[in-house]
Amino acid sequence: MGRISLALAFALLLSGCLEVEQTVTLEKDGSGSQALVMTAPEATLNAVRMAASVNQTSASSDPTALFVKEKVEAELTAAGLQLARHETTEIGTSRKVDLQVGFAAPSQLRQSPLIGSLAEWHFGKGPVADTIEVTLFPQGKKAWEEARAKAEAMKEKSDPVASEFFARRREQLTGLDVTFRLRLPGKVLRYTANLEQTGECEVTAKITAEQIKTPEDLVRRLAPRYQAVFDARECPAFPIDGSD
Repeated sequence: MGRISLALAFALLLSGCLEVEQTVTLEKDGSGSQALVMTAPEATLNAVRMAASVNQTSASSDPTALFVKEKVEAELTAAGLQLARHETTEIGTSRKVDLQVGFAAPSQLRQSPLIGSLAEWHFGKGPVADTIEVTLFPQGKKAWEEARAKAEAMKEKSDPVASEFFARRREQLTGLDVTFRLRLPGKVLRYTANLEQTGECEVTAKITAEQIKTPEDLVRRLAPRYQAVFDARECPAFPIDGSD
């Protein structure tokens, strides 16, 4: 059946007309939940399906698998996650899926296919005592490092090929609206510039078409790093890397 990954959301950044909202909630003991709401036009899903077929990767990039409860539940169960909700709706010519899963520890969250098979989570000690640092690389740490280097190089020297590609894709980004929300079990103390603090214990990242104004913007948003530090004085049981 393949991965039902939300890497689909990042793959569709070049297609636009996509609405994705995902919320990861962490509890004091490291357990938590992951909720996802995605709305995509049928035409966009068909385009991704066709692209996957051409690249002979349809088994791992089927954009419709996320809308089939049996497929979702089977994959989540295999990853050690529990499906708590799965609802689908047709809205005009678009499809919407609303689901939520539960996990018992960060190690299980790492196995979740909802962000993608390349995603990397890191849970480590924060910069000062009684703090924990949470880091997410949706496309992997290496991809983030490469994207950062490429974006910096673009600043120094214009790339005609990249500029032409971006100009063609810019119009197709209309309607793009991706939200990633992280709810932490303690007060947020620090976070990266691509996040916004939206609550005492919550940070949020948004990617919209309006934000992507240059090729550098696109490169950075395709392979981001999200990081936040929270007050862990009330979370003595929260497992950091190597302890769960």
